Amino acid sequence: MKTKLFFQLILCVLFIGCSIDPIEEDLITNPVESVDAGITDAGCAGIDAAKTITFSEASAIESWDEVRKLYLSLLQPGVSRNGTFDPRIWDIIREFQAKGIGEYSTTYSLNGDCSDSVVLTVNVVPDPADDANNCEAFTAGPDASLEIELSEASAIESWDEVRKLYLSLLAQGIPRDGTFDPTIWNLINAFRNNEVKLGDYSTTYTIEQGDCSDSVKLTIIVIPDKLDEPLCEINAGQDNLIEMTVSQAAAIESWDEVRKLYLSLLERGVPGNGSFDPSIWNLISAFNDPNRESKLGDYTTTYTITDGDCSDSVNLTVRVIAD
Repeated sequence: MKTKLFFQLILCVLFIGCSIDPIEEDLITNPVESVDAGITDAGCAGIDAAKTITFSEASAIESWDEVRKLYLSLLQPGVSRNGTFDPRIWDIIREFQAKGIGEYSTTYSLNGDCSDSVVLTVNVVPDPADDANNCEAFTAGPDASLEIELSEASAIESWDEVRKLYLSLLAQGIPRDGTFDPTIWNLINAFRNNEVKLGDYSTTYTIEQGDCSDSVKLTIIVIPDKLDEPLCEINAGQDNLIEMTVSQAAAIESWDEVRKLYLSLLERGVPGNGSFDPSIWNLISAFNDPNRESKLGDYTTTYTITDGDCSDSVNLTVRVIAD
């Protein structure tokens, strides 16, 4: 018995150096399901193999490299790990993100001194839903929104592209085979029938698994094109103030003279055809109000100039002080 054990140890050193890859160690407790376990004359790529994992386990795989290692773990011991995958690992990841539950197969090929292929399959199955508590962890993720410009929204070519846009708002790992309410077509028609086009386009996305279901609100916010916003260079200058005594203010003879006084507070080059709020008449009336306890104080107006869709304002103040 000792001689036999020693001989097995020697074989272990010769073939694999008795080292156990972390993935191969996982196979000890979670053995791969061999598709053709009865075949003994397998090529250098081994035999077809498959493994079943739950949806939550699949969603928890963090990176491209971890997915690659999962498929490599299906290979028999001693099979080279530097082959190629068809479809590629990235293609499998994208398919899972779009489909969720299902079967994901790839052909692993070796080239060189030995050319051979093997089919490796990962079956993603629903998580067990034996009791209501399992539904507490079942989630469609948080609500999400995205702003896009009007020209970008108008350029989306097809129903499928709109669907992909909304699916892109989902958190990583959320199944892409849920339902939309309102539907994608209803969202498209709402956009087409909206004369302004701008605004929020929201839908409730729902996923189901067994007796569990959850929903998330997804919103596309259509905003004006930034290029359509006016490039405003109009400038009303800085706020300004002038002090004058009560007798000086009272000596101003007319509405036009008061207007000229306020316009004199503008910086050089600012147009004089703007508007006053309150108006010049209202400022004069406030100064002459018989019910006013004192004429002292600030008489401020907001002066606004406009050029097309552009405007700018400045505060102009006459401060009346005691003689």
